[in-house]
Amino acid sequence: MELRHDWTFICSEGCGRVIEKDEDPYDGNYSTYCCGEDMQRVYPNHKQFHIVGAAYIRTKYSDSLAVSMSQIAEHREKFPGVKIDSQGRPGFDTVRQQDKYLEASGMIKHPQKIRKLKQLT
Repeated sequence: MELRHDWTFICSEGCGRVIEKDEDPYDGNYSTYCCGEDMQRVYPNHKQFHIVGAAYIRTKYSDSLAVSMSQIAEHREKFPGVKIDSQGRPGFDTVRQQDKYLEASGMIKHPQKIRKLKQLT
């Protein structure tokens, strides 16, 4: 998403609505609500932030959720909106799609632990 205005908001529920304004939205000139919730502000350096409901820049494929080649047809019937690549990895376009997939398949998403790698000298 290219930001062309000072104030850009995206629907936090994932409907895709975007509001772009050059003036401060908090002066009461227009609403920043969509789908019954506050819209989420997108900052110029938006790649640093997680935007709820927004699409990934590229489809994210999961190695850990891969299915065997014999299960691909069954998987496509059960989850028609989820892409499968040639290696059997499911691909997701949004965080919401990935969360719904995990919930429907009975898997639990645990937060990742990020370790600092030691520098080799």
